[in-house]
Amino acid sequence: MLQKDRNVATNKDFYFALANTIMDKLVGKWIRTQQSYHKQNVKRVYYLSLEFMMGRTLSNTMINLMLEGACDEALYQLGLDIEELESEEPDAGLGNGGLGRLAACFLDSLATLGYPAYGYGIRYEHGLFNQAIVNCNQIEKPDSWLTYGNPWEKARPEYTIPVKFYGHTQKTGDRVEWVDYKTVIAMPYDTPIPGYKTNTVNTVRLWSAKSPKDFDLSYFNHGNYIDAVLDRNIAENISRVLYPNDNFFEGKE
Repeated sequence: MLQKDRNVATNKDFYFALANTIMDKLVGKWIRTQQSYHKQNVKRVYYLSLEFMMGRTLSNTMINLMLEGACDEALYQLGLDIEELESEEPDAGLGNGGLGRLAACFLDSLATLGYPAYGYGIRYEHGLFNQAIVNCNQIEKPDSWLTYGNPWEKARPEYTIPVKFYGHTQKTGDRVEWVDYKTVIAMPYDTPIPGYKTNTVNTVRLWSAKSPKDFDLSYFNHGNYIDAVLDRNIAENISRVLYPNDNFFEGKE
């Protein structure tokens, strides 16, 4: 998958190789868990939160699957340090404080106790911010945690849902219709949540905002390159940043 050998591979590549190996072990339990829920037609718990402060998935997953020792030994035989590879994983920019950490703990506990549960939230492209000090002043830089991709998530484009914004109702005879609305496409990404020393693997589904019109060729062909992707940028701003600055109307919106 990485299409590299050891002569050119970086620690980031080794991290992805390890993550994909662990994910391969995890997927079987994940599928069997969902099959069991459907077969038994169980009631499900749905936990909705604006934040899920999951932390780093690699170390947590290895511990829960009891693979940490085996992975550590295998990497040592290859001349690699497991702690160095763990440090290559960025913290998921999906939460900021107590609310997000509580939500993540609930999901871990529900999986460990074997409860059929799902988490639902927003897949923020950027977290809160990264801090840098320049000339004794705090400088905020984007927390771009998805720059290299996320090996723990699975995109589900087949389950996209149109969501309507703005507009107004209009009565026509006995019918009331919603008109002049703008549509945003919500695309889900599923991440497995394994329980500790159990076979249960639950799911957190995070939604990313997409535009139904990704690219306007007519604008582009007339040299209007900004407007050609304007609809996409406006739609994707919904899930762009964890907490946008609300000193302006656009941030509050």
